[in-house]
Amino acid sequence: MFNFTQEASDHYALGQITEIRLRNVWSEDPTMRGLIRQKGRVDPITERQDTHNATMLVSSVFVKTANGFEPSMLGTVPATGTSIKLVNEQIMHDLLADYAVELFYLGKAYGSTVLLPMWFKHFGFEEGGAGEAYHIGVFGKTGSGKSVLSKMLMLGYSRHKEMTMFVLDPQGEFAKLRTDPQISEILAKKLSKEVKVYDLHNLVLTGNALFRKVLTLSGFFDRLGIYLDENQARAADQIESILGGKRPGLSGIASATKPWDYHKRETFDAVHRALQSEDVLQNIYTSKELRERVRSALSVANSDDLYDRWAKVANLFAYEGRKEYVKIKDLTESVTAGAKGQIIMINLSETDVPLNILWNDDIRMIVINEFIRSLTSEAQSTFKQGKALNTLVVLDEAHRLAPREKQENPEFELVKSTLKDAVRTTRKYGLGWMFVSQTLSSLDREIINQIRVYIFGFGLAYGIELQALRDIIGGNEEAIRLYQLFKDPQSTPRQKEYSFMTVGPISPLSFSGIPLFFQALQYTDGFVHANASTLNHLRTTP
Repeated sequence: MFNFTQEASDHYALGQITEIRLRNVWSEDPTMRGLIRQKGRVDPITERQDTHNATMLVSSVFVKTANGFEPSMLGTVPATGTSIKLVNEQIMHDLLADYAVELFYLGKAYGSTVLLPMWFKHFGFEEGGAGEAYHIGVFGKTGSGKSVLSKMLMLGYSRHKEMTMFVLDPQGEFAKLRTDPQISEILAKKLSKEVKVYDLHNLVLTGNALFRKVLTLSGFFDRLGIYLDENQARAADQIESILGGKRPGLSGIASATKPWDYHKRETFDAVHRALQSEDVLQNIYTSKELRERVRSALSVANSDDLYDRWAKVANLFAYEGRKEYVKIKDLTESVTAGAKGQIIMINLSETDVPLNILWNDDIRMIVINEFIRSLTSEAQSTFKQGKALNTLVVLDEAHRLAPREKQENPEFELVKSTLKDAVRTTRKYGLGWMFVSQTLSSLDREIINQIRVYIFGFGLAYGIELQALRDIIGGNEEAIRLYQLFKDPQSTPRQKEYSFMTVGPISPLSFSGIPLFFQALQYTDGFVHANASTLNHLRTTP
């Protein structure tokens, strides 16, 4: 940092030393170079005439006022001879004394032992809130520490009692928050946060439209000899009419059946009988020959086999008597109900999927898409009531759900489209998204453009990744050079060091938009120790 006078007031500029160069103008003379080459050194010149030139990247400026220190700007050229001094903990404390309660720490300023202050404001309108959501991106190669840093980010936001977090966890990495004794104790006793884990297949679908879609994708109609999309749509219409009780004389269903009862054998038997009637088949095929094909398939096929296929679809919509199951709509509505402040993990890496449900990549994408769509709808509804949803959704391995290239599978492409639309619209609703990805180039460009806070770990310093990084930070070459000096965490023989560069409003020192650099704290001991006072303060906060 350095102190300078601007508009008759004391100002203090803080920044990062990004580069130090050694120069000795005398040793650059051809004659002296020859002597040095022969003798190795020339005492009046060697070392004594060396000059070190340091480049400082100024990230924040504070002005001293009667009310303390306030953010300012570097609007003048400091005088020659202005001293540059290393910042220590006391200086940082004095500058940010007014924000002490809000500060949180993820690491130490790069190349120093001083904790780099950060803050994580909730997304609501109440005191301490940002009034809108922040979309966050955490990027870095495998082994760069991005998953551990993401957990620390989540704990930073967990300080806010009313804030809810969802995590789409493809590898079970984030579920470890619940099993870590030190972190689980903090969440339960100090932050009053309940952590719940659901397998993706435990999320129950709702609605006739989804049932029709899943039934069609299951191949049920192919088993009946109905192959063309148009005829399958007509068959689905007839089944919906039967289940709705609109054909009681044909099916035996006198009133509408709810989707959560579709799995019952008597419901299937009623549909099976009705599909064989001429009245129903005429609405599927005009050709008598094709109607006979369907009727024959229904009569010849083993009804138990057909029911098995039907039940595997219907069980995706059933939840009564299944304690571990929850309707997607109920889960997303719990954010605004009495269960605020939860941390809900949705495990995408299922290994024990029940045999009595239909489960494949298409169904996985349908469930994920329905979750995103339902949560977005809940955020919009809450906003219309003059409130903010105050929720953060973490997507690990985000490039799998929203890759840059177009997907051939329509269900994958639908998830990406729904996610892109959510990112564009939910910021003002208080619904933020955190994307954790190994690369910048593989994540959809529109999503990257909507991100407000970027955090970059090791591994993006070459090729198209470097170009994408350069575009985000505005071509700041000094910052790029320092980022390229990051060590590979896997190359250190002892304790690994995880270095990061961040851009965006994540720290009281980042208001100028200049990147900040830090080395992550050791997780969990170093992290818990650095934030102990903040966490203890929260215990008495109403």
